Amino acid sequence: MERWYHRILPGPLTRMLGAGEESASGRAHDVALVLGGGGARAAYQAGVLHYMAEAFPSFRFSILTGVSAGAINTTHLANHVGTFPQATQSLLRNWKRLSADRVFDVNTVPAVMRQFLTDRRSAARTTHGAPQRGVLDPSPLRTFLSREMATRNNRLQGIAHNVRAGWLKGAAVVTTSYTTGQTVTWVQGCDFDEWERPDRVGRQAQLTVDHIMASTALPLVFPPVRIGDAWYGDGGVRLMAPLAPAVHLGATRIMVIANRYKPSQQEAAQPSVQGHPPLAQIMGVLVNAVFTDALEQDAENLRRINRLVAGKAARNGQAEGGKERVIDLLQIRPSVNLSAFAHEYVDALPATIRYLAGGMGTGELRNADWMSVLLFARGYIERVLEIGYHDARRKHDQIASFISP
Repeated sequence: MERWYHRILPGPLTRMLGAGEESASGRAHDVALVLGGGGARAAYQAGVLHYMAEAFPSFRFSILTGVSAGAINTTHLANHVGTFPQATQSLLRNWKRLSADRVFDVNTVPAVMRQFLTDRRSAARTTHGAPQRGVLDPSPLRTFLSREMATRNNRLQGIAHNVRAGWLKGAAVVTTSYTTGQTVTWVQGCDFDEWERPDRVGRQAQLTVDHIMASTALPLVFPPVRIGDAWYGDGGVRLMAPLAPAVHLGATRIMVIANRYKPSQQEAAQPSVQGHPPLAQIMGVLVNAVFTDALEQDAENLRRINRLVAGKAARNGQAEGGKERVIDLLQIRPSVNLSAFAHEYVDALPATIRYLAGGMGTGELRNADWMSVLLFARGYIERVLEIGYHDARRKHDQIASFISP
């Protein structure tokens, strides 16, 4: 567990993040859960949460933020009106029921590939009749989420209920605006000062399935989603500060569940492929850049701030506090590479996806980072869920210390 320091800026943010006192919109000890993307690898997050609910059944995260596949997990927890164990059990059941045909319509792949090779006016259409602007049609995922989250008019009704109940302070979903190029975070729950930065903004909203679908719309793979008058895609594309939404909402402690294994220096130096990199290798690098690299950079920046602030306090003989705000952080990440065994489950995917993967050179790679994102095969998901569960169990003492007031 680390302690991160955030310098409080003048104006509204100062009021929201007053050091050593209750924030303007919530409690003095708000614990946030931050979940990133990774497609099928996000099952790891559900595995970790499964153990936490067993070990700490009375605990609840008061702030939930998510991007891409992590947005599915966080909104499920925020929208479920039961207890923490009931919410995680429901999330676990949904992951175990997922398969490729419940995430995307594989029958559209040939038509959409023809679209990319011909004029855009011949675009294939989704089952909703809208032009398809991605390789895969995610209409089945939309139907699945709408049914499992018991939406009404596309809205997630349970979030407002849980905010009124008092345990949930706020839920946030991160998207990328294809209209402005900004990262847009949609927040439902607590009152907060909508933040405005050149590259990122925060907006109040009543969260819907559209927000989730937009956050999960990986560029080129899934089509953009319209919200209001603009079009949005995967929130990880330009997300340079993944922890910022939780900080803006007043978190005093942040737990991050990553889904990418952190290799040793020796492991990182081993090439994933010999010779000219196939398209799958290039896509894998891009996917990791979108889903995980920004978090590592954000963490490093905050560690640097931590050292500077701690050094300043030591020189001045001051305790932590004043204009610097202390935020405790706990990161949980896989103990093994979730992409290393992806090859074992590729045969469970539909033939069109296997053909697409083969054409991209997936079989040439040691680690199938790109394929693991789309590997919605039950055997793979169950294995990833189990790894998450046991990793959390091994970190029981760290988690217990972190969530204690």
